[in-house]
Amino acid sequence: MTTKHEATIKIQDSTTEPLRAGVCFETIRVVDGELLHLGYHQKRVDRTRGCFGFYGKFELEKQDFKLPKKGEFRLRVDYTDSLVGFTCREFTCREFREFRIVESDIEYRFKYADRAELDALKRDEKEIIIVKDGLLRDTSIANIALYVGGVWLTPRVPLLKGTTRARLIDSGFLKCEDLTLIDLENAEKFAIMNALIDFKTVKKARIELGFNSII
Repeated sequence: MTTKHEATIKIQDSTTEPLRAGVCFETIRVVDGELLHLGYHQKRVDRTRGCFGFYGKFELEKQDFKLPKKGEFRLRVDYTDSLVGFTCREFTCREFREFRIVESDIEYRFKYADRAELDALKRDEKEIIIVKDGLLRDTSIANIALYVGGVWLTPRVPLLKGTTRARLIDSGFLKCEDLTLIDLENAEKFAIMNALIDFKTVKKARIELGFNSII
């Protein structure tokens, strides 16, 4: 059921076939009617659309998302060359404690609306940490960072270049490195980040792969 704080445009079946070629989405945190860090989301939208050959303007700030004026919300925007659909729902941050290492050759360079291949890597409620070609990449919903020797490090080549990751690299808070499971096991702290949760250190993390706690 659609509530007064939720608006949805159905993605028609006709978009299913070319989905991998163009239908992507942004997830933006909304606080008291303000779209947070909108410039970073717009840069990713522009870069993604350019790669798919869409060069006309699609400006997030000019869309009528009917945003609530009070509270925290999760805005999802589906797009190709123009707006396909959007939803705005109340946001509650979940807790993350348990993770499982998963090795995969998955590609998720763009924030595709079709996440079936990515979601298939999960077997249960545990979040996953994806390893590709021997290197740490991302979880299924966030970029990651390790605190090593007084510095926060993030994988040099993640599956998806997140907006929070980009912002924290630009600020100098994060440094990019090739990171392995050995780095994960030896890290002093472990964190995840995305547009909704920002940067979150995971306390008492339990990671399935021969070791339990890295904090």
